[in-house]
Order: sequence, then structure tokens, then C-alpha cells
Amino acid sequence: MKDRRHAASAKPAPAWAFLLYLLLSFVWMELIFRIFAVDRFFGVGLFLSFLFTLPLALVGYLLCTFAKKKVNRGMAIGVLAAVALIISSQIVYYGVFDTFYILYSVKNVGQVMQFWRDALLSILRNLPAILLVWVPVAVYAVFGKRLAPACRAPWKLKGLLVGTAAALQLIAVLITLCFGQGDTSPARLYTKTFSVEESMENFGVLTTAQLDVKYLIFGEEVEDLNGNVSLPTDEQNTPDPEPIVYKENVIDALDLENLAERETNKTLKQMHEYFASVTPTMQNEYTGKFKGKNLIFIVAEGFSPYAVNEKLTPTLYKLSHEGIQCTNYYTPGWGVSTSDGEYTSLLGLMPATGVHSMEYSADRNMYFSLGNMLKKQGYGTYAFHNHTYTYYGRHKSHPNLGYTYKGIGNGLTLDYSDYYPGKNTKTRWPNSDYLMAKATAADYMDSDKPFHTYYLTVSGHMLYTFMGNSMSAYHRSEVEDLPYESDSVKAYLACQIELDLMVKELIDNLEARGIAEETVIVLTADHYPYGLQQANETDYYSELAGHDTSSTFEKYRNTLIMWHKGLESIVVDEPTYSIDLLPTISNLFGLEYDSRLLMGRDFLSDSPALVCFANRSWITEYGRYDAAGKTFTANEGMVIPEDYVKTVSGVVSGKLTYSNLILKNDYYDKLFEN
Repeated sequence: MKDRRHAASAKPAPAWAFLLYLLLSFVWMELIFRIFAVDRFFGVGLFLSFLFTLPLALVGYLLCTFAKKKVNRGMAIGVLAAVALIISSQIVYYGVFDTFYILYSVKNVGQVMQFWRDALLSILRNLPAILLVWVPVAVYAVFGKRLAPACRAPWKLKGLLVGTAAALQLIAVLITLCFGQGDTSPARLYTKTFSVEESMENFGVLTTAQLDVKYLIFGEEVEDLNGNVSLPTDEQNTPDPEPIVYKENVIDALDLENLAERETNKTLKQMHEYFASVTPTMQNEYTGKFKGKNLIFIVAEGFSPYAVNEKLTPTLYKLSHEGIQCTNYYTPGWGVSTSDGEYTSLLGLMPATGVHSMEYSADRNMYFSLGNMLKKQGYGTYAFHNHTYTYYGRHKSHPNLGYTYKGIGNGLTLDYSDYYPGKNTKTRWPNSDYLMAKATAADYMDSDKPFHTYYLTVSGHMLYTFMGNSMSAYHRSEVEDLPYESDSVKAYLACQIELDLMVKELIDNLEARGIAEETVIVLTADHYPYGLQQANETDYYSELAGHDTSSTFEKYRNTLIMWHKGLESIVVDEPTYSIDLLPTISNLFGLEYDSRLLMGRDFLSDSPALVCFANRSWITEYGRYDAAGKTFTANEGMVIPEDYVKTVSGVVSGKLTYSNLILKNDYYDKLFEN
């Protein structure tokens, strides 16, 4: 009787308890994400993410209160688990790739799981964060039935909550719009353009997912740039002698003004008008310098300037100190790791938002790719990658760039029998760059045609451990005595030895055939080795460099190799970056291209230097602008033109916007229909 009376007297939890639990759970999970995966915890983003969480909690409540308690409870656990899965998976993905995934990435989840070792390590490293994210799910599964039951809500309450959710969403949007229309402002991110990293910081995971869907379906707004299409010049800083008059690097037959007048599609009309207004780069004393020569272009996985060592990597050291040397060169990080590094280097464009740009380009007209342009000149054009040939859809994108493409699984076979004597000779992770060069050199060097070959390497891929990287393990003895405290730094340097051996193998083959002086080698990184600079871990990249590399700009500083035997030394001190490669190489090889339609510039021309970063930071000869902190630091002795930061930021905005539109609208196909 006593137990029955006690049970009868127990009061049921109030109806609002479940709503409060959902709200607190959503806020809790977003806060854990900010702590572990966002650089700046405090700031306007903390406030805005809370505001946008309120209507989401109401929507979650409505989803979980349509049926009987038992069904509703299961639905509640499912909703909480779904949110926890999204947030914890973003933390794990960030731990592996130093960026966040987008909806478009989901279709490649099977390929991403090839990096299960990296993912497992990221889970272990971020286990405290993951467990904290899942606390609300576990608590509700155990105690939710008693403390916050998901009771069926009456229709009147549902109607009231729908109205309340809409009102709260509107309030959140209006408050967001109050935070200005600057290049990286919350208002701009919410209404005009999508940047997954900036959105995560300003709105949190759940609202970023909403924006991702919105921009993927409807695209981004085409803005009126108010004439900000070209960089300003200032004779106070650069008094010029009487210039030699060179021809503009444009395609004469392409009349953009006329196309704009006749175009009825609003977006295409704006694109024609924009590109017609861009100041083209001029031809120069280096135009055609490499005309008719062979070209080997290498995008090297995780390459950095600190991998260049006179004793450890002597070939890379030699090449980086000869030929064309860029002393202020950068490889910015973009959203899709190596694939975006390829895209920027090969196509002279910024990656598009909401998609994997290189894979997305497979059915687009990539008119200005080196493979396509040199193929028209009678070159044999080849591409090789020593990883799975289908990864990131390269078996579709690379033939579209004009290459005969081979990877592991469609013709590229690596023979480890001599390389690993007495050991298992099966395919390893990562594979050998040296063996790729050895297996492929004869494919194109023995041809009677000039050749252009593109290599994407993989030996330098994280994990940077002697257990997780076969190339690091193979070269371990060569780095054991180096003066670094951590094995991670040594393992990184060990796997980069493999890249040096690859380049040496290529040069040896060129020398043996007597064509080293007729072959240009270009080598750039896909991205900096972010595996040495994981969130919530020791900054091994700074240890490798010997100084702090965590700033907006410093971690992206890199080394470019542009060399052929006998090439005189040419030193470029102006800021340059990977997006400048295509126009520079096109001019050196005397190719007909239109400099207005590429986002980089020929860095051997007199065009003003500009290096753009994904978060809209930038570097010019005048100084550098950190968009995150909204601070401009002028270079010593420079006279800064009026409204310089605003003007350059407008140019950067235009490049990002119209680069996105080139790919999304298949713009080159509209101009150069086959």
C-alpha cells in the first residue's frame, strides 16, 4: 500500500520539460563543437548559433510529439542521436582533413572511408568531445521517460509552436542582418555566399547544414561589385620607366561586350559584363620562352618548404634553388583537401561552393586546362596517380582535362619486389611516388611527340607516424638522428624523401634520353601538411618549421619549383600562389588564353600581385588583410591608396563569386562551344 500510495502521489513531469530538454541538448552539443572545432569560441557566432538553435529545438519538439509516448520516445532518441551524429562526425572529419564536410561529400563517404586509419585516430584524439556530444542522447535514453517524456501535443499547441518557431527564425535572421554586409560578415554569409568554415563559426553546425542545402539547391546571389574588378595601382610606390608595349593576353575573337548586349540570361549577362571589365595581363619578355618544350607538372601531397633539405632531399633542394624561384609563394587551404589543391593549380580558379569542384568539372568544358590546350598543340598528354583511380571521381574529371589517365586499378601497377626485398609486395598505404615515376616514364618519354605529363603524388599523405605511413617506415633510418623531439615530424620528413626520389628518377630518365633541357618540371603542393597541425593536439608543424605557423598566412607559405636544365635563375619576390600557375605557364608556353577568365595572374607580368584565401583574407605588395580579425597590416614603407582595403576586398569577393559561377554555369562552354 505504501509503495502504491507513493507512486500515486508522484507528479508527472510537466509538458514543457521535454521542450526544455531538447533546447538544452541542442545548445550543449553546439557548445561542445565550438570548444573543440572552432578557433574563436566567443564572439558574435556564439550568440547567433544560440538564436538559430531556438527554432530548431521547436521543430524537433514537433517531430517528436505526434504519436503515443512510446513512439515519441523512440523518435526523440532518434532526433537527438541524429544531431549528435552530425556534430560528432564533423569533429572527426575536421580532425582528419582540417576542414568540415558538406552535403555534396556524403556521396563520397565510401571513398573517404579508405582513410579509416586516419578517422580512427581522429576519433581517439577527439574522444572526450565525442562522448560529451552524445551525453544528451544517453541521458534521455536512460532517464527521459521519467524526467522529460515526449507526450502527444495538442493541435492548438502545435499551431502555436509553428508560429513561434517561424517568429524566432525571423528574429534570428533580422538580427543576423544587423551585423553588416562586409566580406565575412554574418549577414553576407547567411544571404549571399557560402563558406563552410566561416558559417560553422558564425551559426553552428545545424544552421550551416541548412545553408549548405539552400546554396546547393538555389545557388548563390550574383552581386553588383560596383566596379571592383581590378586591383588599384599607385605610382607613388612603383614609378615606372617608359614601358615596352606588349599585347594583352586575351582571345581576340572573344567579344565579351557584344555577348553581354545580346545575352538574355541575367546571370550570364552579368558574367559577360564582369569579365569584360577585368584588366587583362600583358604578354612580356617571357612569353613563349618554353614554347614547344615538354612539361611535367607535379602536385605533391602535403609538400611544404620544410621538406626541402640539402642532405635529406637533395634533388628538391637543387631544383628549388635554380630556375624560376618564388620567394613569397602560398598554397592556400580550400574545402576539399587535395582535390581542391589540384583544381586551383591545374585550372587557375578558386573552388566552387557546396560541391567537389574537380569532380563536378567532369561534365564541364575545361577549355583552359593545360591538358586540353597542349593537346591541341599536338602534345601527348598523360596523368598518373598512385592511389585508387576512382578516388574523387578522377577517372571522369582527368580525361575531361585532356589527359590519358592511369591510377591504381586502371593500368598503373607498382612493383615493390625490389623496393621491399624479402617483404610483402602487396600495395601499400601510402604508395610509392618513386615507383610511380619508374613505372610510367617510358609511357611518354619514348614518344616522338612533345609531352605534357601530370602527376598527383600520395607518399606524403598523413598519418605522419612510422606505424601509419609505409613510406615513413621505409625511410625511418634516414631521419632517426634528426634534431626533432617528435616522431611525427620525423615521419613527415621520412615520407617526403620518397618525393625526392621520384623527382630524381624523372630527371635521370630525362638525362638518359637527352631531353632534360627540353623538359620543364613544375612542382607545387596540394596543401600544407595539416596532419601535423591537428586540432587539440601538439602543433608539430611549428616544431618542424622552427617558428609559429598557426597564423592565417604563415601555415600556407610554401615552395614552388619551376625548372629545366640550363634555365637561368629568375627570382620573383612578389606574393604569388598556386592559382597563378596556369596563366603563368600558359604565357611561358606561348599558349593562346584569355587572362580575364582566370582568377590568377601571370606572375612574370607587370599585373599587380594578389593572393586570395578561402576566408577572404588576402596578400598584395602593399600588405596583408586578415579577414577573420578584420585587420590590415601594411608593408614597411608603402603608401596605401585611399579605400585600399575596401577596394581589394571587393576584387577578392568578385573573384570568389565569378569563379564559382564559371563552374556552376559551365561558362567556358557558353564561350567556346565545341
